[in-house]
Amino acid sequence: MDIFQFSRKQGVPPGPTDELLYEFVAHEIANTAPKTGLWTKALADCDWDEAKAKALYVKMRVAQLKHQLEDAIEEDQQRKTDPSMHAVACGLSQEDIEYLGTPIEAVRYVKKYRRSKEKLAKAIEQGRIRGVICRGVLWVQDKKYA
Repeated sequence: MDIFQFSRKQGVPPGPTDELLYEFVAHEIANTAPKTGLWTKALADCDWDEAKAKALYVKMRVAQLKHQLEDAIEEDQQRKTDPSMHAVACGLSQEDIEYLGTPIEAVRYVKKYRRSKEKLAKAIEQGRIRGVICRGVLWVQDKKYA
């Protein structure tokens, strides 16, 4: 189980809160073996004193998880600002992205350009805008058509 699954199970949105991270590490220690490399480092740094090593392990593991969360949040922000990254994350192939130029989900397109689904479908049918279906979701070019 990773921190995101744990936070969803606890009903807490994933965020870099210390309490959630410490709770996750406590859960991890109680239910699974500690990360071998990190545990060995903690033991070595504490001259093999297990009590001190456990405390150090918790601090190092929380720091490691904070870093993972920060990376995940940054990646999520990039995905939101870069339509191609979002499209790839949703399963669009590189060929589909090249075909569409700048891809956008049709649902978002309808809201952004205030077009009806019917008008968008007709524009695709007439070749005024390109569309691709991926995993049951319609993706279109992010450009306004006349």
